[in-house]
Amino acid sequence: MNQSLIIFIAAIACISMAIYSFLYTKKRATACHIHTPNGIDEGEYVTIGGIQQFLYHRGENKDHPVLLFLHGGPGSPMLPFAQDFQFPWEDKVTVVHWEQRNSGKTFFANDPQKVTPTTTIEQALQDTYEVVSYLQKKYNKEQILLLGHSWGSILGSLFTMQYPQMVQAYIGVGQVVNMFENERIGYEKALECSRQVKNQKDISTLQALSPYPEHHFSDSMVKKLMKLRKLQGKYKLAMQPSLQLVMSVLCSPFYSFKDIKYMLMSDVLEIKQRAILEFLFQSYDLNMVTSDYQVPVFYIHGEDDWQTPYSLARTYFDQLKAPMKQFYSIPNAGHVTMLDQKELFNEALFDIIDQIKH
Repeated sequence: MNQSLIIFIAAIACISMAIYSFLYTKKRATACHIHTPNGIDEGEYVTIGGIQQFLYHRGENKDHPVLLFLHGGPGSPMLPFAQDFQFPWEDKVTVVHWEQRNSGKTFFANDPQKVTPTTTIEQALQDTYEVVSYLQKKYNKEQILLLGHSWGSILGSLFTMQYPQMVQAYIGVGQVVNMFENERIGYEKALECSRQVKNQKDISTLQALSPYPEHHFSDSMVKKLMKLRKLQGKYKLAMQPSLQLVMSVLCSPFYSFKDIKYMLMSDVLEIKQRAILEFLFQSYDLNMVTSDYQVPVFYIHGEDDWQTPYSLARTYFDQLKAPMKQFYSIPNAGHVTMLDQKELFNEALFDIIDQIKH
């Protein structure tokens, strides 16, 4: 086919997709708007940690518990997928999505060159403190319910240990216990899968990554991580790009076409979150922090999660101490449990909410 014709067809396809996204997003946003008298459905920029950071609030009744969703990555907001899992939650809690420093809408609201040097674990915890404090005042709540997914589970765990008086309960989803062990186990599983199907090309690619993970974080480690995630996705061991996910983002009532640009930025993980990645690989081990919590702790974990292996989370959870605790195992679910098994996830979440109300 003539190259000019290919370019023309691709351009028409992109324009059509943009128009469809714009029109459908406006229609979907109107259809899912919350109209209850004491409800809330709003996005806002708030000064957190000296920069503008984005919060989106949704709930049928502001008197309900407030759930702060700490997204993963680092740098991977779940707001553009919220329409695929969150609406049933809004009858029981007010859900607040916070797009963290150098992530999503917050990324575009600030100068990345100035923000990137401040993107550290210490600043992330300080930002979390300021967000929780803001929510306490906004909703007149003594405590906030924290849900941390993946990287957000690290932030949520450390924050809960440091500021238990501000936390009503902590919910870990895809809980990270030890990043180095996560990667070691995930690598071995990918190698096992490739050997089972006798895919020599994948076996060779994985063997070329060895030693994996590296004991010292480096540029080569980032490249290895990206290669491993790609193969893990192929063997359904990690979340993988799909047409369904692409269409979810394009049709999200919470993301504009401009916001979607963030999802296409390949250097965000490698550069914008580098200091946090160094901390995760070289320093983070929940076993070495504490296993004694002063608030209720709940884990919701996919049994087929190989990005944050089920076995590591279960072992740590079994020996932790908390005023109340429960582990919810979700069969046939991977790392993004709320998308993989929505109904089972919701059953677990609603059970947790009922427990903390009594």
